Amino acid sequence: MKNSALKTIAVLCIAVCCGLGSLSAQEQQEKKVAYNFINEYGFFIGKNVGWTGVFVNGIAIKQYDLIGLGVGYGINTGSFQEVPLFLNYRHYFERGRKLKPLINVAAGVGFHFWTDEHTEYVYQDGYIVDYQDVEESRHGVGLYATIAGGFRVKALSFTGGFFFRTFPREPGFNGGIEAKIGYTF
Repeated sequence: MKNSALKTIAVLCIAVCCGLGSLSAQEQQEKKVAYNFINEYGFFIGKNVGWTGVFVNGIAIKQYDLIGLGVGYGINTGSFQEVPLFLNYRHYFERGRKLKPLINVAAGVGFHFWTDEHTEYVYQDGYIVDYQDVEESRHGVGLYATIAGGFRVKALSFTGGFFFRTFPREPGFNGGIEAKIGYTF
C-alpha cells in the first residue's frame, strides 16, 4: 500500500512539474498583435503645394506589419481642403538596429471642400449697372493614394514618397511628392 501511495504521489509531482513548465513556456511567448496609433504631419508639392496631417489607428502584427484605418486633413494653395479616409499598410524591416526602414502604402478616398468665387452682373438696357462678388461653397469626392519609404527610430518616424490624387475641382490626375514626420503611440 505504501508503494502504491508513493507511486501516486511521484506521478502527481511529475505531472505538476511538467504542467508548470508548459505554463511558464506559454507566458514567455512573444506578443503577436498590438494596437498602434500613428500621427504624421508634413507637406506636399505637386500641381499644388500644401500641408497635411494623418492619423492611423491600426494593429501591428509580429511587430513588422501594421494594418490600419486612417483619416487626415490637408490644405493647399489651390484654396481647397481635403479630408482623406484610407486603408494603410506599413512594413518595418528588422535589421537588428534602432533605425528600422519602412514602406508605407495608403489608398482610399478624399472628401474635398472649396469656395468658388465669381461676379454676378446686373444689366439694364444692355449695360452693366451693378455687380456683386459671390462666393459659393462646393464639395466633391476624389481618389487618395500614397506610397512612401522612410525609417523609424523607436517611436519617431520619417517618410517621404509619392502621392496620387484626383481633385473634383481640377480635371485630370494629380501627383507629386510628400514628406512627413510623425510619432507612434
